Amino acid sequence: MLMNAPAILQEILLALKDLYRKGENHLIYINKMPLSPEDRNLILDTLGDGKVRITYSSGGHTIEWRETGISGVWIGVFLGRDGKPLLETIEITDFPKIAASQKEDIEESIKVLEVRLKSIL
Repeated sequence: MLMNAPAILQEILLALKDLYRKGENHLIYINKMPLSPEDRNLILDTLGDGKVRITYSSGGHTIEWRETGISGVWIGVFLGRDGKPLLETIEITDFPKIAASQKEDIEESIKVLEVRLKSIL
């Protein structure tokens, strides 16, 4: 029985328009909603599969994103240490923000590269 899929797909459409027009990102926590298996299948079938997959691992946790067949719409799965999903999201964004290089990581990388360059110069 379909209950929430049409409303979620409409929310995705509106958020995609906001991303295009205003550059605004949107996040939907799909595992926090009452979705029937039919809802889930309709959402995934409607969005389709894209070409990009990203895996981020840190401290025993893994996050996997896959771009759907709708550019700007990403499915994210946050896995626990046991490999079971802790959180599932749909992100309407140009690129998942957590997967992007963080400013403090870039700052640390500058220091590391400076040290490495000093050792070869």
